[in-house]
Amino acid sequence: MKIDLHCHSTCSDGTYAPTEVVRRAYAAGVDVLALTDHDTLAGIDEARAAATDCGMTFINGVEISCEHTLSGGYGKNKSTNKIIHVVGLDFTDRAKMHASLQQLQDSRATRGQRITKKLSELLAIDYDELWQQVCAKADGNPQAVGRAHIGQVLFERGEVKTVQQAFDKYLADNKPAYVAIDALSMARGIELIHACGGKAVLAHPTRYQLSATRVRKLIKEFAELGGDACELPSNSEPLSTRRMVDRSINEHQLTTSTGSDFHGSNMPWRRIGDVPALTADQRGVWQLFRHEGYQI
Repeated sequence: MKIDLHCHSTCSDGTYAPTEVVRRAYAAGVDVLALTDHDTLAGIDEARAAATDCGMTFINGVEISCEHTLSGGYGKNKSTNKIIHVVGLDFTDRAKMHASLQQLQDSRATRGQRITKKLSELLAIDYDELWQQVCAKADGNPQAVGRAHIGQVLFERGEVKTVQQAFDKYLADNKPAYVAIDALSMARGIELIHACGGKAVLAHPTRYQLSATRVRKLIKEFAELGGDACELPSNSEPLSTRRMVDRSINEHQLTTSTGSDFHGSNMPWRRIGDVPALTADQRGVWQLFRHEGYQI
């Protein structure tokens, strides 16, 4: 059974509408899907209807931006503040989740504008022109603007050779156009997911530009704060990275989650349904799901 519990639609920073995401997942052989847009539940009803039409099992999902401070380094690197993504799965209290995330969602529009303003100054581009192009990428919804949209615009304008280069030069953490997003603490994010009846998953633990030591520390602290599962590294990451994460998951008695982090054409290297396999001794977070009357 193929289970993809991490993907995005145009309701956040993906390039395909929820229905199209589901159709592509079905075509890729996905049996169980969660749509996990950033800090919003806006696409869930549409995606669920499409999944029902396809005969797929659909899980309520969201990816929450959380702030967390990792300590334990040396000198100027003694501590580092990071935005960590926590995926909430299988929650039932959507009203509570929506209300709690609305402030974060509102902040995304402001953040997108501030990043665009920085880029307009760095690259000598008219701000209004650049912002209109960015908004168009997000289907005219400023709240849905993410860095992936901005990177795509920079690529299409010829300012960078690839979308990844846009992140490497301008958009990634601590780069010249980076703007931090308003965020819950990681502890509060986990608490919110649990209060809404769901399970909390640490998303892509090796994608936060952390050393191996700090990746292990992040997984440890996520578990200590009550997190339920850790997402496995993608199939494109080195085997040594996968084994490191596997050891940490086992050490801290977490379940595992699998997700492609599909965004669409702006990140074509992340293909929906391309998810890692569990080892024989790992337990999937879906075994903890108990709502909606489905069996996985």
